Amino acid sequence: MSNFFVRLLSSMFAFSLIMSGSSVASAATSDTLVVYFSATGNTRAMATTISSALGADRYEIVPLEPYSEEDLNYHNESCRANSEQKDPALRPKLKALDADLTRYKTVILAYPLWWAEEPRIIDTFVESYDFSGKTVVPVCTSGGSGIEKSIENIKKNIRGKPSFKDGNRFSSHVTADEFKSWYDSL
Repeated sequence: MSNFFVRLLSSMFAFSLIMSGSSVASAATSDTLVVYFSATGNTRAMATTISSALGADRYEIVPLEPYSEEDLNYHNESCRANSEQKDPALRPKLKALDADLTRYKTVILAYPLWWAEEPRIIDTFVESYDFSGKTVVPVCTSGGSGIEKSIENIKKNIRGKPSFKDGNRFSSHVTADEFKSWYDSL
């Protein structure tokens, strides 16, 4: 019976975090953090699967100004996403700088690819925190582009001297077993 109450209280706590707008979901004992940015929900789905597969905590990168559907209309040359990607020095502002990376050994960085590169908000994030002593594992969602250029950019922009594991591109529908199999092979 007490196990039921522990699960009930844990569920209520998690629900209150979600409802309060907190961007952290915690497994409480993990040394791995899945940090993700998702404008459409595809990368969020992948990040949720990854954190479940690994028992990892999750942190969402939230832009100060949310992306609208029109901001992401890649067919419009002047849409926000296209404009940001054309300027490698541009750094969209984050809603909060409240990620605590100190207790994590591994940071899985999950993001979509925009024109074969990481969204500029990823650059904002990796320049805002010290990744010294961490292992970074980049993963992305994409309709077809490779992850290589984004990893090159992240390595250039990241603060500290983290070690990197090979990254990979996944479908937003990746299963926990598919991800875990790939991750365990690193």
